[in-house]
Amino acid sequence: RGQDALHCLVEICAADDLRTVLWPMPTDNDPASWELRRRTWEHEDVLLGGSDAGAHLDRMCGAPYTTRFIGDCLRGRKLVGLERAVRMLTDDPARLLGLRERGRIAEGYHADLVLFDPERIDAGQARLVHDLPGDSPRLDSRATGIVSVRVGGTETVRDDEITGAIPGRVLRSGRDTETVSTRG
Repeated sequence: RGQDALHCLVEICAADDLRTVLWPMPTDNDPASWELRRRTWEHEDVLLGGSDAGAHLDRMCGAPYTTRFIGDCLRGRKLVGLERAVRMLTDDPARLLGLRERGRIAEGYHADLVLFDPERIDAGQARLVHDLPGDSPRLDSRATGIVSVRVGGTETVRDDEITGAIPGRVLRSGRDTETVSTRG
């Protein structure tokens, strides 16, 4: 366009009725930063996760971190072994939150399971959807490589497609949790 870069971006955004989202790329995608993450994840007081509590749903999409993390552990950087990665996403948060009979495959535990294809497990590209109240936008990313998801033994996802079954229930403090003490 032969314009100053900032002027060009302003014109693009204005021509799109300010619907264009500009987002800087992360500056911590180098090997040293990933090694620091790996070492941090080894600490017993660190819980893997990512959320801004929904403050930036139309600008950030943290939802796929679980499938992206597993795919990265299998085929990408391989910073964590598969068994450890699964525990970090299931048992560790269940223990921290005091969730009874969840987070592990064990007799008497709820049959909440995800069966995935290790060659395909990942997260798709983020896409803008309008499914919030008032048709508000948010970013979403569909998991790929999911063979089956079972909640309480009922299949809710089959071959990357939602089945429509909704067997889950709201977990209640006291009924579904135990008190967790902290060190200190």
